[in-house]
Amino acid sequence: MLAYFIAHGTIRNPSKMDEYVEKSGPIFASFGGEFLTVGAVTHILTGSHNRERVAIFKFPDAAAAEACYNCDAYKRLWPLRAEAGDFDFIVFEEY
Repeated sequence: MLAYFIAHGTIRNPSKMDEYVEKSGPIFASFGGEFLTVGAVTHILTGSHNRERVAIFKFPDAAAAEACYNCDAYKRLWPLRAEAGDFDFIVFEEY
């Protein structure tokens, strides 16, 4: 079942973010992750949302997305990600 990895972020250091994106992309791809889109949050229709940007990736399933997030190669990028900005991540599967 296809799964989507959604990253909600506020970028504090654009150059660190560029480095993070360059290094994380191949890791995501190695787990079947495919970048779909990124954009600015423009409207909050109900509730609250405290991040400026959203990125969406597609994975073969939730297990692949979780394995990617928890793999050693990606964990090594966590400090760089923390320098780049503040993020929240969710995964959901289609049904």
